[in-house]
This record gives sequence, structure tokens and C-alpha cells, in this order.
Amino acid sequence: MQRGGWSVARPNSPRGPPHNVEAVTLPGRANADEAVVFAWRSLPARHKQLLESIGASQWQVVRTPLGTAANEFLESAGERLWLPAVRRDADRAFGVWIRELRIVLIRDGHPKLAGLNDATLEEFIARVAWHEWGHALSIERCPPEPLGQGRRLLELAPPGIGERIREAGYRVQDYTHEVIAETYALLMLRRIKGGTGKPSWLDDEIYGLMQTTTDWTD
Repeated sequence: MQRGGWSVARPNSPRGPPHNVEAVTLPGRANADEAVVFAWRSLPARHKQLLESIGASQWQVVRTPLGTAANEFLESAGERLWLPAVRRDADRAFGVWIRELRIVLIRDGHPKLAGLNDATLEEFIARVAWHEWGHALSIERCPPEPLGQGRRLLELAPPGIGERIREAGYRVQDYTHEVIAETYALLMLRRIKGGTGKPSWLDDEIYGLMQTTTDWTD
């Protein structure tokens, strides 16, 4: 979700990727910090440049709820704190991009991740990072017209993506950003397995939107 300069990945129960996409085991990630480092290093060079240009290339893994952590960062920087309702919403999240501070926060130790084995947890953390970077690119670079077509784009999205977005309770005006963010994370999973080109399960229009918004070329 994106409000007033921040974006957040809301919680869903961790599960596998949508149909026709195999799960990925990250190679030897020992903790959340290293999973995010792996996720960053896996990005195409052009995407890193874009994220650096919009202020979304820095990150920190924290163990406190993200709304609380974000307000601590904002207070330290002398910025206005989030209102209680906004903070409570972000406290439920796995990841958040604070545009004003040019930083992505990733939560380690989220209650919904309790009991996951190391491989599943590390993959999930990497997917949260990819989601937040895709979301940031969408917020900064998505053309105006698709932003008003969120309902239709949600119907075109692979079923797993549509289900995640509906279950998370995002506002209709956030649908386009969420479709782009979830698709970006899914394409990155496919990329590190060696997948290239447009996947057969992805609608042409959404793939074109990914190319426009994130410079996706693989």
C-alpha cells in the first residue's frame, strides 16, 4: 500500500508462488540480512540504478513492528511521525519503503513467519525485498493511466497474485501498484532460476506495464 510517501507489503500467510512457477531455495542464506543482500545482488544492474535514483536502494532489517520502527527513524530525522492508524497498519507489514528517508525496512521475526524452516523464511524475506523495490519503482514510474485500471489489471494477473492482493485488503486505488510489486517479485524468482523472456502465464498487458515501469527486459 502507498500513502503519503510510504509503501508497505501487508501480510499474507507465506505460500508458494502462483501456478506454473517453481519455488526457489536461496543458496546458503544464513539470516534475514543476508537474504536481503542476496535479493539486491540478484537485481539487474539497470534496476539497481533506477532504485538508487529514486531513493529506494538502502535498507535495514529490523525486529520491531514496522510502523513503530518507521516512527523511530522519522523522529531521529526530525520528520513528522505517522498517525496512529497509519502506524498500526504498518505494524502488520513485512516490508515498508519510507520515501522521505530513502530507506526500505524489512521486518525479521514477524509473528506470521514463526515456525517456518530456514529455507522458506529466507526465500520469503527475499520476496518481500523484491516486492518493496518493485513497489517503489511503480510509485515513482508507473504511467497515470494504468493507475486507474487496478480492478481490470487484477483480473488479468495470475491467480496467485490476485488472491494475495484481495486477501491483504488493499484499497482499489492501490491495486495497480500491488500487481506490479507482486509480479516483480515473481519475475525475480523466475530470473534467478534462469528464466528469460515473457512467461506464458503472464498477460501481455501486464508484461508491457512491467517493461515500462521497471525497465524489465529479461
